[in-house]
This record gives sequence, C-alpha cells and structure tokens, in this order.
Amino acid sequence: MVDMKFFRMFALLIWAWQAAWTQRVGAPTGDLESVSVDELFSLQVTSVGRKAQELSKAPAAIFVLTAEDIRRSGATCIPEALQWVPGLTVLHLDGRSWVVSARGGARLYADKILVMIDGRSLYTPLFSGVIWDSIDVPMEDIEQIEVVRGPGAVMWGPNAVNGVINVITRHAKATKGGQVSVATGNELRNSTEARWGAAPSDAVAYRVWGKFDYRTPAFDSPGYFRFNNRFNYRDADIRNLDAGAARVGFRLEGQSGEKDQWMVQAEGYQMDRQDPMAYPVIVPELIARSQGHTDYEGGDVQAKWTHTASVGNESELQFTYSRNDLTYPFLAGNLNNLTLDYQHRSQAGEHNELYWGAGYQQYWDRTQTGTGMAFSPLNYTFRSGDVVVRDEWQFVPGRWMASAGVRIDYNSYRRVEYQPSFRLLYTPTSKQSAWVGVSRAVRAPSRFDRDVQVNYGMFDTGLALAAVSLTGNRAFRSEVERSLEAGYRVQSGQRWSVDASVFWSYYGRLRLLDTPALPTTILPGPVPVVPLDLTIDNSGAGRSFGGEIWGSFQVSERWRLTPSYSYLNETRWLPPSKYFQYTWDGTPADLPHQVIVRSQHDLSRQLKFDLMVRAHSHDTSLTLPAAVLLDARLAWRPTRSGEISLAVKDLTNRQVLDCYAEVATPAIPMRRTFVIRWTQRF
Repeated sequence: MVDMKFFRMFALLIWAWQAAWTQRVGAPTGDLESVSVDELFSLQVTSVGRKAQELSKAPAAIFVLTAEDIRRSGATCIPEALQWVPGLTVLHLDGRSWVVSARGGARLYADKILVMIDGRSLYTPLFSGVIWDSIDVPMEDIEQIEVVRGPGAVMWGPNAVNGVINVITRHAKATKGGQVSVATGNELRNSTEARWGAAPSDAVAYRVWGKFDYRTPAFDSPGYFRFNNRFNYRDADIRNLDAGAARVGFRLEGQSGEKDQWMVQAEGYQMDRQDPMAYPVIVPELIARSQGHTDYEGGDVQAKWTHTASVGNESELQFTYSRNDLTYPFLAGNLNNLTLDYQHRSQAGEHNELYWGAGYQQYWDRTQTGTGMAFSPLNYTFRSGDVVVRDEWQFVPGRWMASAGVRIDYNSYRRVEYQPSFRLLYTPTSKQSAWVGVSRAVRAPSRFDRDVQVNYGMFDTGLALAAVSLTGNRAFRSEVERSLEAGYRVQSGQRWSVDASVFWSYYGRLRLLDTPALPTTILPGPVPVVPLDLTIDNSGAGRSFGGEIWGSFQVSERWRLTPSYSYLNETRWLPPSKYFQYTWDGTPADLPHQVIVRSQHDLSRQLKFDLMVRAHSHDTSLTLPAAVLLDARLAWRPTRSGEISLAVKDLTNRQVLDCYAEVATPAIPMRRTFVIRWTQRF
C-alpha cells in the first residue's frame, strides 16, 4: 500500500545501521529508570515560559509524561500515550483517528488546542485542527510530553486556547548506539523501528531512524456514521480500515564554541489508508456507500540556533517548513507551512527577567474539489506576523513571583489580535506552590471558516425534502476565550505529591451556522424540495468550568500509584433572532467526569507489571454510554539492553463506542487488542 521507495529507504537505513554497528561508538545509552516522587515534583519543563524551569515553579496546570511513563503504558502512538494525562479528553474513533482536546470542545479536529513536536506547530490552517493519524515519531525517541491545560497564547500564539501539547524528542547525544524495536498484534500487525546514533566528536552528534506500521483495526466491526449533527447510520459490517505508514528521519546537532548551539532535523513520510465512506442522498432513507482511499505524504525540516551570551541572557532563532499532500475521497490538497521565530531573554535586574520575540508565518495551499466539498478560491496564501513582550519579576525573592505579557498578531485577514496574560506564583516552601492566572486567547479563522462549500445532500423532514448546503463566511472573525484559573501543588517527602487546578472560561464569537427562518423558495416537482442554505457565523457564545486533581503515591519502593480525577461542565448559547435559525456546526463530546488510575509495579529488576484503569461518565451530548476500561502490560528484561513486553488494551473486551467521526468515515467500537514488542539496544 505504501510507495515502494519508502521500503527501499527503510531497508537502506537498516543496512546502514548494521554497517555502523561494526564501528560502535560509546556504551549503550537510553536506559530508562523510574523517576522518584521528588524528581517528578522538580522535573524541568519548557512549555510554560519557553525556558527550562521546575514543574513545581510553573504557574500553569501542567502534566509531564516521562519516557518511562510512555514506555510502560504500552502506547503505540502519541494519542494512546495521552490517554493517561489528567484533564485531557482522548477518544478512540477507528484505531487510526483520535479525538484529543483539553477542557472541552472534544471533536475530531479539536480547534482550540495547539500540538507541537519540539516546538514545531502541527496545527492545520486549512480547517483548524490536527490530523493525528498523519503524525508519528518513534516512541522510544520521546524524552517527555508536556501538556499544559489552559491558555498558552502569549508564548505560543493563536490557537493555544484550551491547552498546549509539546512532544519533546531526545537529544542526539542521548541516543548513541543502535536500537531495533519490533511489534505485532491483532490490530497493529507490524511495527518496526530502527535507529542509529553516534557522536563523531564532542561538538557534533546525530541519529537517523526509520519506522514502518501496518494496522488492520476493522475486525468486521459495525461502523457508526453521523450526519447533519442529528442522524446516525449504522453499517453492520466494516471490513477494510487497513492503514500502512512509513517514515524516515534524522537529527543533527552540535555546538559552535561555548555560547552557540544548533540543531537540524527532518523527516519524510507516506501513509495509505482504506476508508469506508457513507454519503447522504436522502437521510435517513437512502445512504450511498463506497470504499474510499486516503493518502498522506510529505515531510518537514526544522532548524534551531541558540546563543547564550551569559547566564539569563539567551537568544533563539527557529525555522520550520512542512509540506503535506492530503488526498481524501471527499477533498484533496497540497498544504505548505513556513514559520520563522525569534525570541530573546535577558535579566533586566537581579530579580527581573524580560522576554521579547517576533515571528512570521506563511501558509499556502492548492486544493481540489472532491465529493460534496470544495474551497473557493481553490488556492490561497495566508501570512501572519507577531510580536510578544513578557516581563517576569520576583517582588519577594523566593516567595512571590508575577509575570505579565501580551502578544499582538496581524494576519492576511486584516485582523489585529491581542492576547494578554497575567500570572502570580506563591511558593511558601520548596515543597509547596500556589498560582493564579488570567488570560485572553483567540482561535484564528481557517480556510474552512471563510471559503468552504459543502453539499450535505437531502434530509427528509416529513413534510418535504431539505437540500442542505454550507457556505463559508469571509467576515468570520477569531473566536475569543477569557479564562481565570488557579492551582496548588504540594509534596510530602518521597511518599506522595498532589497537584490540583480549577478554571472558568467564557467563549465569545463561537462558530455556528445560520439560515433564514423562513424558506424563500420551494422547488417544483413530485416531492417538494426546500433549499436549506447554511452559512458559517460568529454569533455563538459559551462557558466552561471545572478542575483536575492528580497525585503520585509511592506505595512501596517498587510500587507507585498515580490516580487522577477531572470534572468539566460545558454550556453553549445560540443567539435569539426572529429572522434566522441558528444551529451548531457540530456536537462535541461532553464527558463531565473522568477517572484515571495507573499502577506501576516492579515485581523484580527484570519483571515489571503495569495496570491502568480509565473511566468516564456517559456522554451527555452524544448520548453515548459510560465506560470503565482496563489496560495491562507485562515486561521482562532478560538483559540490560533488551526488553520483551505484552500490552493488552481493553482487557475485559468492553465494546463501547467512544465518539463519532463527524465526517463521511465511520467510528467503530473499541475492542480488546494486544501488542507483543521486542526492543533491543546495541
């Protein structure tokens, strides 16, 4: 299914690794050991203030998945690892696609959460969201995943409204030597990763890697489609959801003198997946079915230069470029995204730090009309620029710290956006901290908001057929969030730590759909047909509030428990009007209560057992049932450099539907899956 050139590149990479093995450099690295409760409390994070700081001193609701957490979860992709983050909503669609959101708005393409890999944004300006099944990195190369719940717009820009997810990969110097990982199971039929890293000198290090996955998640399962946000359609037998993907990449980093560091990394990928499609002809009586085919291919390059003039005085310049060719059965396009970002940090005084920066983005695409969907114009170029200033000062050194900043953006849609934030941190002791934050963040318009044209087909209303279509709105403005949040952290020795946060957010100018209250035309014919022309609008409003609490408890020297609970209350309001009917363009999943418990138990130095429980209440908006799911993993290390593991997802085979896809592809219920993996370092 995947172009053979990727197989050749992958085979070449394996051959190069074998040749390099004979010239082995240094001792094996990457031995992952458990992090103590005290070390968890003082982990270094960079996604809050774009600088290294202790987690306990970060004035935001942040959670870190360490490399050990990721490995012991048995995750085969990034969304599977994110299922164990408190406060995140991560829902299974079909074994390839996922719904990932923070603090509400859980939909297939959640448009208010910013996802990055090493600071490179994965946000898609075409339709505001992240294509999760096209994103992947070797799981063994991830250093940690930092998840910030709540606005991060001042430091990261528009679309960091409800949260920021930053996947941080390991430095090349930390991956010297070779590594091979092979996995198979009943859904993930084949996953092969190979990596080789070396340091030719003290100033330069590199790694090259390749990865291939093949999944068959259908299991002859029933599939569920959802049309016009109201009608559900069940296909009793989904036979082909197969997907294959191949990737190759490299990372090269070095040091020029004592003050300058640089890094260049790039990857290329191709993915091919089969998609059973369902198109509405006359809903609910007549649905057109077909077997579709989706292709993703592209790549990215990222370069970063850091200059450290002195302690507390640092400059960083980053360049990224990505190209993605997407071919869906209903739409195709070539998407290009180029960004240039500069930031500078300096000590303005003994207890004062000043941060400022500027950035530029250019996005351009070429789209093609598909079945029922098009963009007008077909091609477009979007440009934006930004400046940001942030001041951080300790007015009581070691106790009270405050930071205030503002980001100003200007884009091709001729809108100036300002995003301010103020945060206050109180640390009465080294083991306690409390913080509060006030922010304004925006979700910038996308091509979908302004230029889309969709034909939804016909819907039987009982009295007549309604021909439903959707048109974008060139006057669409940014959605706005105003947020108040607070949190508290405490650690007690080496035994336990607790982190809690609460939030309240108000949303304005939310996207919805409007149509005239009275139809203007009824087309003649044997059956009356009423044209229902929907237009994207900015008249919606909403509110959400809730909180998250999680803890880490060292039950014994070899056993740790990590429980968490999150609560979310979402409400949205349609505007009153005599002349228009308003509807929402989709229904996000609404899970008020979520509970997660992770148990990590080292039965011996060689044998490790992990048990994970996820539970959520019933979906109040999509009327889907509550679920309690159990995962388990058993790993054995016969040698210091090798590991064999068995991971089982949904151990009790609780077949429940998590969500709907909102497009013409199906969602399928979860089922019990297993993965056997062997990893060997050299």
